[in-house]
Amino acid sequence: MERVLLVNVPSRQGGGAFFIPMGLLYAGGVIERCGHTAKIIDPYLGDEKLEYFENFFDKLGGVIEIFKPNIIGYGGIATSYGRTKRLANFVNNNYSGITQVAGGALASAYRLLLDNTPIKYVFHGEAETSLASFLDKGTMGDGMSTKVNGRIVRNESVQVEDMDGIPFPPYHLIAMEHYQYPIVGRLDGFRQILSDSAYDNLTKTVGQTTHIAPILTSRGCTHKCLFCYRHFSGHRQHSVNYVISHMKYLMETYGVSGFTFADELFNAHYDWVMQFCDEIERNSLHICYTIGGARVNNVDRHMLQRLKDTGCIEISYGQESGSDTVLKGLRKGTTAQLNREVTLLTQEVGILTVVQLVIGSPSEMPETIRETIQFLKDVNAYQFALNYLIPLPETPIWQYVQEHNLIPNEESYLSMVADSGGNPIINFTSQTEKEWRNWGNLIHNEMVLNYYQRNKGAISIRLLHLRLFMATLTVKFIPRFLLMRIPKKIKNFIVGW
Repeated sequence: MERVLLVNVPSRQGGGAFFIPMGLLYAGGVIERCGHTAKIIDPYLGDEKLEYFENFFDKLGGVIEIFKPNIIGYGGIATSYGRTKRLANFVNNNYSGITQVAGGALASAYRLLLDNTPIKYVFHGEAETSLASFLDKGTMGDGMSTKVNGRIVRNESVQVEDMDGIPFPPYHLIAMEHYQYPIVGRLDGFRQILSDSAYDNLTKTVGQTTHIAPILTSRGCTHKCLFCYRHFSGHRQHSVNYVISHMKYLMETYGVSGFTFADELFNAHYDWVMQFCDEIERNSLHICYTIGGARVNNVDRHMLQRLKDTGCIEISYGQESGSDTVLKGLRKGTTAQLNREVTLLTQEVGILTVVQLVIGSPSEMPETIRETIQFLKDVNAYQFALNYLIPLPETPIWQYVQEHNLIPNEESYLSMVADSGGNPIINFTSQTEKEWRNWGNLIHNEMVLNYYQRNKGAISIRLLHLRLFMATLTVKFIPRFLLMRIPKKIKNFIVGW
C-alpha cells in the first residue's frame, strides 16, 4: 500500500489564497479509492498556518517523519515552480527513497520540473485515470511526462467525460473550517454605492451565513482567452441533481450554508442554470452563493432574476476590457457593448459584480485604455480588479513570448511573477515603458475622480486633490494627527487605497 503526501505549494509570497486545493483533493480521492493512504498538507492553513514560507521546511520534515510517505505529490500553478523546486530538493537531500511527482496547473512548467528538480513524473490534465494507473503499475502511462535517457517524454492526457461518475471530494482530508471564507465583507465593500433597499435585500439573502465554501459544478470553458491556461479541452458539467446532492452533503456534513461556484464557466448552458434554480427551490435550500466565472454572452434578465431569487449575491464575468479592439485580441468572444449592458443589468437586478480587467495586451493603446476607463465610469465600477497581462507556460500568449524572445530565463521569470503578481512585467505594446506602466495608476485615479464626482458633489474636487496627493505617499509616513483630522469615510478610502 502506498502512502502519498500531497503538498499545496504556494504560488506567491506571504499567505495563501485560503482556497480548497481542489486538484489535490480530487487526487486524494483517487488515491483512497485505489486502496492507498493520502494526506494533504497546506503551508498556510489550519495547523500548518504560517506567516512565512521559510518556516514550512521544518513542518514538512516533521510530517514526513510521522506519516512516512513513499510518494510526495506537489500541486499549484506555474508560479509555484520556484517553491516546488526548493521543497523537492529539501526532500531529496533529507529523505531518500521517496518518489516525487507534480500535477495540476503546475504541470505547465513540466520541462523545468523534470530538468531542474528531483521530481520524476508530472501528471498532465485530469488525474482520475492516469494517477490510478500509476499507483497500480508504478510506471509511466497516459497523461504523464518523465525523463528517459536524458530526454523528456510526454504522453497524451486523458480526461474524464462521465462527470457524474466522479465521487464527491474526500473533504475529510482537509480542515474544512479553514477553507470557508467570510461573505459579510463582500457586502460591506459595496456599501457606499448600494441603496439602503439594495443593501437590505442582500443582507436578507445572506441571513445567518457568515462564510461560504467553494464547490465545482463543471470543468473547462467554451473559449480559451489569450492569457488562459487550461489543461483540458472543452466544457463538461455535472448534472443538476449531482450538484444539488453535493451541496446537501456539505450542508449536512459540515454545516455549510453558503457557496461560491468556482467554475471557470458556470453558465455555459442556459437550460442547466434554469433547472439548477428550479431544484434549489424544489429542495427548499435556503442558501446564498456567488458565481466565480460566467460569460456575458449567455445572460438575460430572466436568468439573473432566477439566480437572485435562489440566493445569488455576486457574479464575476471577466469583462477584461472596455475596448472591442482589445477584446478581439484577447479572444474573449464578446463585445464592449455586451459587457456594458450585462454589467448594468446585473446591478439593476440587485446582484453584485466586480469588474475584472486585464490590460497591456499587444493591441492595447492609450485610446483603448480611455475606452476602458469610460466603460468603468458607465457601469459605476466602485470595485474592480485590475491586472496586467501576465504570460504563463502553455497559455496562447506564451507562443508570442517565445517567438519574440521576451523571456530569456524562464526560471527567473516565474519567480518574478510569483513575487509581483499582476503588476506590469512585460510590455507587449508599442507604447513607451513609462506610459505602459502608468496605465494602472491612470485607471485608478480616473475612477477615484469619478467616484467623488458622483457621490460628493462640488466639494469632491477639493477632497480629490487631497486624496491624490496622499495617494502618492506611503500611508505609514502620513502623520497620525493628519489622519485624525480627515473625515472617517474619506480616511478609510485613503487608507484602503
